[in-house]
Amino acid sequence: MGQTNLDDISVSSQFLFKVFRSCQDLGARKPVLLAALNVTDFKLRDPQARFDSDAITALYQATVHELERDNIFPDIGHEMIPTGFSDIGYTAMFGETVQDVMQAAAAAVDFGTNRPLLRWEQTASTCRMVCDPTSSAGKDLIFLIFSILSYIGAQITGGGLPPIKAAYFKHREPKTCDDFGRTENHPLHVPCFFNQSQTYLEFYPHVMLLSNPLRNRMVVEAAREHFDESQPDEKQVMLLADLSYNYLFYLLDKSGLSLDAAAETFGMAERTLRRKLVAEGASFRQILERVRRDACQLYFLEGTRSLSEIATKLGYSELSAFTRAYTAWHGRSPSRDLAAHIALAA
Repeated sequence: MGQTNLDDISVSSQFLFKVFRSCQDLGARKPVLLAALNVTDFKLRDPQARFDSDAITALYQATVHELERDNIFPDIGHEMIPTGFSDIGYTAMFGETVQDVMQAAAAAVDFGTNRPLLRWEQTASTCRMVCDPTSSAGKDLIFLIFSILSYIGAQITGGGLPPIKAAYFKHREPKTCDDFGRTENHPLHVPCFFNQSQTYLEFYPHVMLLSNPLRNRMVVEAAREHFDESQPDEKQVMLLADLSYNYLFYLLDKSGLSLDAAAETFGMAERTLRRKLVAEGASFRQILERVRRDACQLYFLEGTRSLSEIATKLGYSELSAFTRAYTAWHGRSPSRDLAAHIALAA
C-alpha cells in the first residue's frame, strides 16, 4: 500500500491511524490490519506520512474478512466520532451552530487529504456538502467520511433532529449497501441514492441553524492557537521539535510513546533525534510536557471531564502523577482550576 505521490489524493497518517484503531475496536486483529496496509506500526505514527486513499479500502476489506460481516463502514465511522483532543475534528464539536459543527468537522476530515475534498454549498432552499468532482478519492473513503459526518450530526443534535436528509453518490450501489448509516448496532437512517450526477450530503436547512448545545468559543480559539504555533510558514521547513509536537499531540492517550519510538517513526537513531532536538534548543521530554500542558488547557476549557479522565487522556498512568505535573506547571493544584473552568462552562 505504502505512501503515494502528493499530486494524487491521499490520506494523512493521523486519519488512517484513526480508521485503524476503529477497526481494532470492532475486533480486527492488529497484525492482520498492518499486513493489509503493508506498513509498520511506526509508519502509522509518522505525522508527515501520507497514504493512498485505497488504504481505507484495504482496512475495510481486512476487517470484513476478520469479522465475517458486510456493510461495516457505518460502524467504523461511529467509532471515529471525536472524543478527545488527540482525535481529529474534536474542536469542531464546539462550534456555535449545527452548521458550524458540520462545516468544521468536514474541514477536519479534509485534514486527511492533500487538497480540499468537500465544499459547502447553500441556497435559499438547500444546504449541501459536495465532493470535489475532480477528486480521484475512492468511493470507500467518501462513504467513510460521510459516515463520520452523519454520526457527528446525530450526536450534536441528540439524535432527535438529524441534520442530514440524504446522501447522493456518483458511483453504483454496492452489493452489500443498506441505507447509509444504518446498522444493527446503530439504527441511524439516512437514505442513499446512487448513479447520481454528483456526490454530496444534503442537509435540513432548519436543523443547521440550531444552536449547538456544546458550543464553546474558548476551546475553538485555544485549539486554533496551539495548531498555528506548531505549523511552519509556507517557505519554511518544519522544525523537528514542531514535528515531534504534532507526533505527540495526536498520540497522547495511545500506548508506546517514547523517544525511541519517535526516532524510529522519523527514521533515525534515538541519539540522532536527541542531538537534533538539542540543536534546536529542545528536548523530547520538554516537548512532551508542552503538549500535555496545552492539551490540559483545552480539557479544562471544555469543563466536562473529571481529573482522572483528563489524566488518562494526557497519558498519565496515575492521577497523582498528573497532579504533581500540574502543580509544577502552575504552582497550584489542578482541582481548584478545574472547578473554576467547570463553573465557567456551565
